[in-house]
Amino acid sequence: MVESAYERLAEALMLRGGTLPVLKCKEFYALLEELFTPEEAELAARMPIRPATVEALALDAEKENTSRVHGVLEALADKGIVFTTERDGRRVYALMPIIPGVFEMQFMKGEVSERTKRLARLFDDYFALASGMVQEQVRASAAGEAGFPFARVITVEQEIPSDVTVHSYDRVSEYIEQAEHIAVSVCYCRHHGELLGHPCDKPKDVCMTFGPQAAYVAERGFGRLVSKEEARKVLDRSEEAGLVHCSSNTGDYISFICNCCVCHCGILRSIKSGIIPMGAVSGFIVTVDEDACSGCGSCVDRCRMDALSLNGDSAVRDGERCIGCGLCISVCPTDALKLEPREGAAVPPRNQRELRSSLISALQQLNQ
Repeated sequence: MVESAYERLAEALMLRGGTLPVLKCKEFYALLEELFTPEEAELAARMPIRPATVEALALDAEKENTSRVHGVLEALADKGIVFTTERDGRRVYALMPIIPGVFEMQFMKGEVSERTKRLARLFDDYFALASGMVQEQVRASAAGEAGFPFARVITVEQEIPSDVTVHSYDRVSEYIEQAEHIAVSVCYCRHHGELLGHPCDKPKDVCMTFGPQAAYVAERGFGRLVSKEEARKVLDRSEEAGLVHCSSNTGDYISFICNCCVCHCGILRSIKSGIIPMGAVSGFIVTVDEDACSGCGSCVDRCRMDALSLNGDSAVRDGERCIGCGLCISVCPTDALKLEPREGAAVPPRNQRELRSSLISALQQLNQ
């Protein structure tokens, strides 16, 4: 009975898509058993793809007690496994994918306990096993064979020249201005690494969620709501620390901005190692004015992708490695660096539904 509930749950998580493939193996089931009680697994396995009310889920469960179903859903929401929000005056619930979703939520509080350490090890064990499929899935998605990568780099906006036309999806400021809610949490990647004994000296309290996701994060204690002014200060602090802005790869709105280090961020490490091709980068690329460059090397030290090097008295850009984050420009003493639009830059999907469909399509194509 218990075993079949976790098997059904694995099938349900497969349908959620995401960037981490579901492999039915002992490592994955060990992770599920740590995250879900048998009762929670049984209910989660029955949840539809679309958010549903308690009443709908109770009816689907053969007239189960509505109060009990509500209690299980609330427990899962508190654990960062089920997303919940108000829609048309009714509370609805939806099971999250493993990544992005469940993994991130487990470490956003910055907790250090035996449970979080155990979860960090379980996720790490599963990541090691699933890494081959992740690489193939991400390559296919990012290369445009079957969709888009789930995240992308966003350029430091103030470094974009005023004479360059900037699409709305390249402006961090517009996402901040249009967001009803913004929450700040601990960086889950750096905290996960810290729990495994691999700390990072970059600031951790700099990752943001937006809109309904931010409201949920704050409501359940995974972060705190901040003003638009404080959100801008978080971005400034992140840029000063040399962190790269990575966001959900949607155009109409974004659900998160992570401020990422290359030592822990899976997105940046995958781009740097060549696992993710250039489909995950920003719509800009850095150019070097060799006549203005003093050859000081500040930009070389600042670049997280090793896209800049010195050739004699001038910096040289490797266009195959530049992600267009813009961090190098702020440390150039002679204004020799500037951003220009990247030729052939992909337009991100409009919303989460289009992006999710693209990711699921990529996974299905790989499994054929």
